[in-house]
Amino acid sequence: MTESIAAEVQQLIMEGRAAALAGDTFTARTRFRRAVELDSDNAEAWLGLSGVVPILAEKREYLQRVLALDPANAEAAASLTYVEQLQAEGLQIAPSQRRQERRASGDASPLLAAPDPPVTAAVEVTYCYNHPDRETGLRCVQCNRPICGSCAQITPTGQLCPQCRKARRPPQYQAEASHMLIGGITGLFAALLGSIVVLFLSSIPFLGLFLALMAGPLTGELTVRIVEQLTRKRGRAMQAAVGTGLALGGLPLLGFGVMALLVGGAFLQVLLLGLWLTLMTITAVARLR
Repeated sequence: MTESIAAEVQQLIMEGRAAALAGDTFTARTRFRRAVELDSDNAEAWLGLSGVVPILAEKREYLQRVLALDPANAEAAASLTYVEQLQAEGLQIAPSQRRQERRASGDASPLLAAPDPPVTAAVEVTYCYNHPDRETGLRCVQCNRPICGSCAQITPTGQLCPQCRKARRPPQYQAEASHMLIGGITGLFAALLGSIVVLFLSSIPFLGLFLALMAGPLTGELTVRIVEQLTRKRGRAMQAAVGTGLALGGLPLLGFGVMALLVGGAFLQVLLLGLWLTLMTITAVARLR
């Protein structure tokens, strides 16, 4: 690590601590997360990050990272013990009403030692709308429905429920089953028809190698263009659908080529067909990101 990066990490840690003391947990999380991105072996940054995230599972993970890097860190050990105790009691997020009691009894966790505002009314008990058996204090910042730590999708603007997180994705990445079916069928026919041509022409000297190296990526690109025209969708779901279609479309003739290899020794044809199919699939899947 260069000296400039090390200095930036220390500056981020200082800014994160200052933001945490000021009660600006969003800024604190941003600074500490950037610090651990730059230096994943910095125990101070992980400890600071553990103190500004509300979900106990995250706190536990970050504290374990601290102790793995610095086993003698007493503050991290005490906080980890307290967090694990809260998790054993069935809590998912850091509680607030018991902090004063813990501090008064001398059992305060460094993570949860800040005083609470006065409680003026009874706290409503809420349960995750996806998991009705899980008590939670988290709410989606968009729809305001209660969610547990497992359902919460952490974003720079706060936690979102899975449905709101999905709705925020750009339209071209919201693929439905019909779009995936179209993509899979398109890939199937593209691989099937293309493999017939490649298998037929691969016996011609040098032409087969050209088809494998050049026509493979071109066929994959053409397949992507057709899928985008038909569906206007891309993303992981479309990558999986089109990639599966291409693989299934090429398997029949690839199997035929393997049988021909066993019987008549058509080694070159099988090799070129496999190379063409691989290059085509890789190109199509990469272009559908």
